Order: sequence, then structure tokens, then C-alpha cells
Amino acid sequence: MAIITISRQNGSLGDEIAAGLATRLGTEVISRQYALDNFYGEINPGTLARLNESAKFFQTPLPGSQRSYASILIEKIRQLASKSSDSNLIVLGMGGCMILSGYPGAVHIRVTASEESRVRTIAKRYKITEEEAREVLTIGDRKHKRFVQNLFSKDVSASENFDMILNTDRLSVDECIDAICELSRKHDLRAKIALENMSYGTVNHQTRAPVFKNETEEEFARILDMFNIEWIYEPKTFPVEWDAEGNVTMAISPDFYLPKFNLYLELTTMDQKYVTKKNKKMRLVRELYPGTNIRIVYKKDFNELVNRLKLAGGMTAAGENN
Repeated sequence: MAIITISRQNGSLGDEIAAGLATRLGTEVISRQYALDNFYGEINPGTLARLNESAKFFQTPLPGSQRSYASILIEKIRQLASKSSDSNLIVLGMGGCMILSGYPGAVHIRVTASEESRVRTIAKRYKITEEEAREVLTIGDRKHKRFVQNLFSKDVSASENFDMILNTDRLSVDECIDAICELSRKHDLRAKIALENMSYGTVNHQTRAPVFKNETEEEFARILDMFNIEWIYEPKTFPVEWDAEGNVTMAISPDFYLPKFNLYLELTTMDQKYVTKKNKKMRLVRELYPGTNIRIVYKKDFNELVNRLKLAGGMTAAGENN
């Protein structure tokens, strides 16, 4: 399931994006107000005012405890993330990208906009003049930076903290939500494959960019793209034979994984009589890794698919797009 942190500039529509994303995913936003309402038990009005006004106050211990408000905030958010296999999680602000940095499956989003755009948004939201809105932005930006600096001693706006930065000067709220959902879905898939590799003893070969070994693989990827079929190139290796000392002596890395069909494909343009070894590997994968859906795409299958596309006008020649 999705784990998403959203950092935003004041007036950049980050709050609107978080709210729309929560509706889309059927969950609620974990914001500062949510934390104050749910993480600390009953808070007296004086303490609540100090937490709202002073970033440094988050470093003070709770009454009757040696633990600070900040440490409890971090612990509670990480607990929610650890349970996210059953539900989606959206963390708005509070340095969520720092709290869940490196957390498997989490994606970290930064929402920005130009100062002029943010001024107009704040002026409209609070029905104030643009001059007053500019002052509101200055104070809000300063407070937000100070909060994260006090908790993590880092600059929250640094680009290396984020997987995607969205500029709402040109993007609508719906466009941003679509982009976040798609990124989260694909990243979650990669995280699941990595976790499966750890659980099953297979080798994680996922890379940030595919490097095809031959033209056949590259052409097959183009065919999948033409049909809008999502694919991942060589995401894992299945060991299938070991020697007496436990060293792997035979393994197979299927060329493609199709998430929609939960299917691994191994391409071969060789004649049938030369694929005996590959067939043996297929059989061993099915025996050793129950539930794994894997098959070979033979030269005949591949050529028939290419020819059908040529006849349909989808390709002018093997490997060439119109």
C-alpha cells in the first residue's frame, strides 16, 4: 500500500493535494493537527499553545516523562508506516521525508510554486491583500523551516530529500494527485519485488534504468509499450541448482516481468531443439518457487507477434516505429 510524505511551501496547494490524495486513496492525512489530537493524550491549552508557537518546545519532555514531544511524534509516524501494509499512509509536513527516509515503499513529494502564485493563493484563501499575504508567507516559511531544523538539523527544502518535486504554477491539483498515485504504485511494486527477493532467497536485480542485452529484448519492450503493457526488466534471479557446498551452480533471470499478469517471461529466438536447458530451468523455478508464473516466449511466438504488428501498420519493419 502507499506510503506518501508531502512537504509543501505555504500557498503551493500542497494541503489541497494531500486532501485530494487522501480521498482518492480512502485514508486520512497525518498532519500536525492530527498529531496533536492523537499522539499525546490530553494536552492542556497552555502546552498546546506553546507547541503551536515554538518549534523548540517539541524538544521538551512531556510532563512526568523523559521523552520529548518530538521523539513521540517520530515514533508514532514510524509505527503507522510499519502497519501500512493494510492501509495507505499520507504524512503532511512535520519533516515526514526525514522521519521515513529510506523506509521501504515510501515516496517523498515536495510541492512548490512561485512566490507570486503563492501570494495570490494566500490572499484569496484568507481574503486579505497581496501585501498582507506576502507577510503571511514570510512568517509561515520561516516557522516551517525552523520546525524541521530544530527536529532534524537539516534543510527540509533540499532537493535530495524528495523523489518528486511538483510545481503547481502549471500543474493542477488533479494532475499532481495522478502523478503521485502512479509514482507510488510503481515504487510500491519495486519494493514488493525487493521484499519477495529477501523472503524467497532470489536475487534482486532491479535497476534504475534497463540495459538490454540484445536487440530482441529491446524490440520486445517496444512491443509491450505499444500495447500499454507495463513491464519490469530482469527484476530478479532465481537460483535453481546448488553444489554440495551450497554454491549456486544454475540460475535464471527472466527477461521481463509483467505486473498486471503476475507473469515472468524469458525470451528465446533459438530453435526449439536448443532450449532444453531453459525448459529445465523453467521446471525447476516452478518446483522451487511455488506460485511463480513463468514461461518462455519462443522464436516462433515472437516472430508471429511482430508480423501481426506489421500487418496492422504498427511497425514499418522489425524494431522500427512508425
